[in-house]
Amino acid sequence: MTTKKNLALSRSNEPVDGHEYATRMEVSTKNIKRKDPFSPAKNAPTVKRKDTGSEGKEGMNAVLEAIKQLTDKVDTLGTQLQQNSIMLTSIAKAVEFNAAEIKDCKPQLQSTVQEVAALKKDNAELMERVLEIERYKRRWNLRIRGLKEKEGEDVREAVAQLLVKISPSWSSNINHIVDSVHRIGRREENKTRHVIIQFTQRIHRDALWRMTKDHAICKELRISFIEDPCKADR
Repeated sequence: MTTKKNLALSRSNEPVDGHEYATRMEVSTKNIKRKDPFSPAKNAPTVKRKDTGSEGKEGMNAVLEAIKQLTDKVDTLGTQLQQNSIMLTSIAKAVEFNAAEIKDCKPQLQSTVQEVAALKKDNAELMERVLEIERYKRRWNLRIRGLKEKEGEDVREAVAQLLVKISPSWSSNINHIVDSVHRIGRREENKTRHVIIQFTQRIHRDALWRMTKDHAICKELRISFIEDPCKADR
């Protein structure tokens, strides 16, 4: 044992070259244990946590407010649906009532249509009769077209003198031959109104009409005698 110790001491006292020294240092460094920075001997770094209490409260309030608004909308929609349901019920009753009324009115309507058709037929027949009467009455008339109009004229006297010129034999009986004379329509400037002559007998009317076809007096005065048709015929 003493010899081994001496040998070791003698070796330790020997000079050591640079290479050997570096080798020893490397070995010694490897043998040193690294300390864990988070070893139990030291406390781990504490992480500061944010205070989320106020944010959570605000988020909860926002959710509650949204739920409240949604509830209000649902309530409003329910009220509207109820009102619409009542309105539809009322409309359905009105439609049903109107349908019943229409059903009751159909026979009356059919009867009214038949009555109107009969009245139209009767009216057409009456109008035709009136036209026939008017046409028949106008067969005693003649119109004078182109006879100049004078201010304050006595149209009957003027026409009587004209007729005597055309038929001199009527001079003694002209008042019994001519019944009435008048102009038709409203007086307008630069417009000559027609004159209607109504005879007491149709024979006189027809005879005068024939005489005026090519009479010199008519050509001289630039007048003409024409029939007096009713409005429907015109």
